[in-house]
Amino acid sequence: MPESSVFSVDPAASSTPAPAASLPSAERPEAIIEYVRHRISEPARFPIKPGVTMLNNGSYGLTPEVVRDAQRELRRRMEEDPVRFFKADLEDYCDDARRAIAGFTNTRAQDIALVPNGTFAVATVLNNLDLSPGDEILVTDHEYMATFNELGKVCRHTGAKVVVAKIPYPEVTPDRVIESVVGAMTERTRVVMISHIASATALIMPVAEIVEAAKERGIATFLDGAHTPGQIGLDIGALDPTWYAASCHKWLMCPKGTGFIYTSPNRKDGFKPMVLSCRVHETRPERDAFLCDFDYTGTNDYTGNLVIPVAIEHVGAQLPGGWNELRERNHNLVIRGAQVVCEALGIEQQVPESMIGTMISIPLPGVCEPSNLLGEGLWDRLYLNHGLQVPVWDLPGVHPRMTRISAQLFNTIEDYERLGEALLTELRR
Repeated sequence: MPESSVFSVDPAASSTPAPAASLPSAERPEAIIEYVRHRISEPARFPIKPGVTMLNNGSYGLTPEVVRDAQRELRRRMEEDPVRFFKADLEDYCDDARRAIAGFTNTRAQDIALVPNGTFAVATVLNNLDLSPGDEILVTDHEYMATFNELGKVCRHTGAKVVVAKIPYPEVTPDRVIESVVGAMTERTRVVMISHIASATALIMPVAEIVEAAKERGIATFLDGAHTPGQIGLDIGALDPTWYAASCHKWLMCPKGTGFIYTSPNRKDGFKPMVLSCRVHETRPERDAFLCDFDYTGTNDYTGNLVIPVAIEHVGAQLPGGWNELRERNHNLVIRGAQVVCEALGIEQQVPESMIGTMISIPLPGVCEPSNLLGEGLWDRLYLNHGLQVPVWDLPGVHPRMTRISAQLFNTIEDYERLGEALLTELRR
């Protein structure tokens, strides 16, 4: 090898055995939460681009510096010995993450599978359903488009049918939602699938009552909680659905590529990930196949999910009252923010407060416009002309145009004042 090569090795170092003190240990690796324990109470710092006002935490979230540093440390550990990381240590880190999720959502760690995101979680559950021609999957017209896309694929393969319950908006109440969904249940309904918090309209759905009504009829329930963990209090144990799917990159402020599935204990047998690894055929008496199959689905960067314990503790340490105070703070701020925007536009916010978490959708006049950048013309102009990152979209069959505002630690009431003024300016053009 030429002397100038960067891939040089010291012959003496390679032929000399390492001192005993530096040999690898078979002990459990240090939990990542312990690595940053001394930094947990640091103020959360977010990498928002200068000049941008972020009012769209609901789409992709933002990850604070301490959580990103913890992920970098895990990546360092992975790269320094990837064989040990994937074959031995990964399961320990996954167990840490599951325990953190279980404590945060009041459920059992052994019933939680880690997945890359909520869309992946939804697809996994839908593709594990045992459906026959004529079976019905009941949803609402407020579901996320990825859900409808996956449902279309599943129904083409199985002959099942999607039934859509209509939910009024913005003139909505929890009772009207319950009436619509329960009224659409039939003897052929096999699964009721509903967003805990709808994506486009941001409505908190009355899922507890819907799950109970489905149970009384012997119908399985699947709750899409992509927006729930961290936005409102989540007690999966009390809800007791058949399945619960969630993302962690939004309101938990974890890195991108993070999420989980809760599966009822009596539904875990045979429940498989979308991708089967080279290990699925192996049996391990000491470890549930459900955990083994989901913890390793091939060579991948799993570190986002592995820092969930750090995100839960770090974000929860930002206010004296922990997560409860943070959620209340964000809820109150987005309520005030929506009032400011609506007053600027001369409209009323009609959704009842009981159906609002820490984001609100506000109906706008007109219809969606062509876009060259973000997906809608007004959205583009708010961003390019005013530095406001806030989504504008439609929900087909429900409303022709709306904007959804979020509230998070980095937001203040002045952000919504700027949005109200900018909307008034752009809508007059």
